Amino acid sequence: LYVEYCETVNKIYEDYTDLVERFGIDESYLDVTGSLHLFGGHPIALANDIRHRVTRETGFTVSVGVSFNKIFAKVASDMKKPDAVTVLTPSNYRDKLWPLPVSALMMVGRQTEKTLLSLGIKTIGDLARSDTCMLSEIFGKAGEILHIYACGEDNDPVKPAGFEREV
Repeated sequence: LYVEYCETVNKIYEDYTDLVERFGIDESYLDVTGSLHLFGGHPIALANDIRHRVTRETGFTVSVGVSFNKIFAKVASDMKKPDAVTVLTPSNYRDKLWPLPVSALMMVGRQTEKTLLSLGIKTIGDLARSDTCMLSEIFGKAGEILHIYACGEDNDPVKPAGFEREV
């Protein structure tokens, strides 16, 4: 039943854009850049419209992260749960995101957090200000990716609805 509701929610999202990339069973990234003008042109208003529509049609609440990349949108959506919109922009993400614990960033699990803490890296800002070479030495390619994420430099585009990742 939960899967059916998640399908319904994603169909709602597809009414706003064809760029709906599923992330897990109950999370999705939407890129409304190309369709925003069709819905008034205001990202926060659109996010609230989508949120209210999902609640009205399914009874579920959703938290929405509005940002300029997928990683920050995910973190933003986790910042205010269970029913809110959080916005991270190029001008505010350092103030809002960098003070958060490094564990709030995607790809930072318990073991990675433990290693980062042992290096004195406690916040996302600490990670962003860390030496990329040092991170790469310790974590390999993942260290570079963590740094990119913390600095807001991820540019992985949202995949179209129905896109299947190659395994």
